[in-house]
Amino acid sequence: MMMSALRIILQRADNAGGVLATWLWTALARVRIRLRGGTVGRNFRVRGWLQLHVHRSGVLAIGDNVRMNSGFANNAVGGFRRTGIWVGPCGMLTIGEGAGLSNCTLVCMERVTIGPRTLVGGDTNIYDTDFHPVCAAERNASPPGRTKTRPVTIGRDCFIGGHAIILKGVSMGDGAVLGAGSVAVRDIPAREVWAGNPARLVRRLAPPVYAAPPAPHLVS
Repeated sequence: MMMSALRIILQRADNAGGVLATWLWTALARVRIRLRGGTVGRNFRVRGWLQLHVHRSGVLAIGDNVRMNSGFANNAVGGFRRTGIWVGPCGMLTIGEGAGLSNCTLVCMERVTIGPRTLVGGDTNIYDTDFHPVCAAERNASPPGRTKTRPVTIGRDCFIGGHAIILKGVSMGDGAVLGAGSVAVRDIPAREVWAGNPARLVRRLAPPVYAAPPAPHLVS
């Protein structure tokens, strides 16, 4: 009886501490994002410390009701990684309303768009750049040759499994799914499940079924 009561007390204390910690992490993240010129929507929620870099000419726009987890205590998937956001010169990173991100890294040198209600799993990496020239001669030149970049566009209601990698130029259609540990190097059509390295079609999903609105009440 006493152990049960003690367990309840500890659980409630832990819950209260979690609520307070989330409030503090969120307030801190808001300030840091706004100091870097970014915008944050309503009901933004962060658990854990965000790794954040936004160039003075870059753009970071976060919609309403976006949730982010950062660190092992907040999501074990991804190990001890933190969520990292890196926006380079003239880059534009947009995170849509209701999206959720955990222990992932987003690197934006041109444009990265994450659609509304899309979920990005732990240890996922999304890059719109090659980081370095592919040709050795260009890499070793002084100064180095131009690095290729192409926008990444992820639609609404997508799901990206943990440990996935999405490379430059990839577009995911609405409702698409990328399996855990997959590497996406080409476009994934809407409502399709892709997996593997490189990712390939696994199956197609049925279109969503929406309930018909009630018939209007007619008064005779």
